[in-house]
Amino acid sequence: MELNIIFLDIDGVLCLNRRMNQVCLENLKTIVDNTSARIVLSSSWKLFPKSRTQIETSFREIGIDPIIGWTGTRGKTRVDEICYWLTNLDNKTIDDDILIRKWIAIDDMDLLKLDPKRMQDHFVLTSEEHGITKENVQEAIRLLSY
Repeated sequence: MELNIIFLDIDGVLCLNRRMNQVCLENLKTIVDNTSARIVLSSSWKLFPKSRTQIETSFREIGIDPIIGWTGTRGKTRVDEICYWLTNLDNKTIDDDILIRKWIAIDDMDLLKLDPKRMQDHFVLTSEEHGITKENVQEAIRLLSY
């Protein structure tokens, strides 16, 4: 199965002021609908089953497919965790064989600044204040479509 993958942080991306933001969820859905991307959690929310359930519920309510997995905790940085997942398909929740077509990370932590070599052309930076914006949607679609 050939997929586009979004490595997704939650706080500062979908969750603003400790609450899921409907506009941000709708913006994520626009990205998913336009790119057929599937989601892998890279957020610390991955560590907590109740948090993953909350995300799945929010996705189901808005019509986003369930997450296909989450990054592990190998490496020193979130970029390391993402790259390890890409190599090993760690914590995959779907049974199909996966061939990754394109991938991006959406995060309010500047992963491009952290690791420019590995994140160049794979990163969309959100703000803690606004989460995923229309501009982020356009950038994500561009990166997953070129």
